Amino acid sequence: MDKKERRVLVLFVDNSAGVLNRITLLFSQKGFNIETITCSVTCVPSISRMTIVTEGDDSHINQVIKQTSKLIEVHSVHLIDSSNSIIRDLLLVKIEINDSNRRKACDITNSYNGLILDIGNKSITVEITAPSSIIDGYLEALKDFNILELSRTGVTSIQLGDDVPNMNIINNFEY
Repeated sequence: MDKKERRVLVLFVDNSAGVLNRITLLFSQKGFNIETITCSVTCVPSISRMTIVTEGDDSHINQVIKQTSKLIEVHSVHLIDSSNSIIRDLLLVKIEINDSNRRKACDITNSYNGLILDIGNKSITVEITAPSSIIDGYLEALKDFNILELSRTGVTSIQLGDDVPNMNIINNFEY
């Protein structure tokens, strides 16, 4: 029996209205959960790169790939090999501080390689770009603090090495 794992899929899709809705609707109709989703235009303005994190065993993931590949707006679907990729999430967080805990908040942030963007009298604003597990650990380390505001981008990724999964798609379009 296959083990359920967190998986990262990259889809190259038409950059047009309604595509994101059709893909998320397909996931919903098939009972697939989307943990995170990010989408942005590629170097070809008519193509977007969508990164979707879902959880499932091999059978589940193969079904997701087959179903999304059938959509006319989807040019390709790739399962990211996490051992051969850079996978990152971005966190922006505003933490309530006072004179007695300001140093501790800065020390925790520094230990997670966070970037302090703003220090006010009553709050500190931090940016961390890291794998999701590191960000989760940072937020756990802040459990004694009051988080005033938090925003996460969701996962994005890029494959290591010279292999470029979207090169055929990009070569077929004019800039």
